[in-house]
Amino acid sequence: MNKRFFGLIISAVSIIIGLIIYIFNIQIIAMSNVFFILGLLLVVIGAVMIIAKGHLFTGWRIFHRKGDNERFENEKIPAKEIGSKKNESIVINDFAKLFLTVGIIWILIAILITL
Repeated sequence: MNKRFFGLIISAVSIIIGLIIYIFNIQIIAMSNVFFILGLLLVVIGAVMIIAKGHLFTGWRIFHRKGDNERFENEKIPAKEIGSKKNESIVINDFAKLFLTVGIIWILIAILITL
């Protein structure tokens, strides 16, 4: 099953759950707040997944404790190797796309509910 299609199914189910909650006269603002917070959480998780693939910590030095005279042989990384890692293209995997699309859809649902 395609992950984008799976994301749309999750969003459709959330709309149906929202309509059921609306039928039972539960506070609309509370439901909107829950959708908005969950949407923000999914967007943040998707952004963290994208940043994790971005080689953010490439080239950091290894720090030693005081009095530790032992040095590692491979401590120094050549600058060209660091540059090639950091200049790689951004990787957005399927799960990050899923979290971003569902999160944005839930945020839009929350905004539309409160209008």
